[in-house]
Amino acid sequence: MKKRKIIYLISIIICIAIVVSASFYIGYKTAYNRIENSEKFGRRQTFYATVSDVSSTETVKGMRVKGIDANDINFRGEFTFLVEKETKIVWRNTYITFEDLDVGDMVSITFYGEILETYPAQISHVEQIQLLDDTI
Repeated sequence: MKKRKIIYLISIIICIAIVVSASFYIGYKTAYNRIENSEKFGRRQTFYATVSDVSSTETVKGMRVKGIDANDINFRGEFTFLVEKETKIVWRNTYITFEDLDVGDMVSITFYGEILETYPAQISHVEQIQLLDDTI
């Protein structure tokens, strides 16, 4: 009877050790991937702007915006970017379409990666466009 209890206790300890080891490995792997992705894509940044131009063809959608004066000095100029399939367009936590955006709309732009120093500056990876106006 004592042998069974000892074997049972050892089995439980081994199972706990396996679970703890697996949890540590998964946590380590997740943290490592986050660090790797943040270095790969760079830091995400957000700025506020007014839509200056909206252009759309069958295959390409793009925007031109002008940063507002409340932004950091680096985000007060004019910017252009492409709106890709992966770009989220939201208004009040609801997804909207690219066609819902008009010239004069106030938006926030969240992006990562480099900005090409041309005129207007070009943003390469826009992650989200959020419409800030009260109505669509």
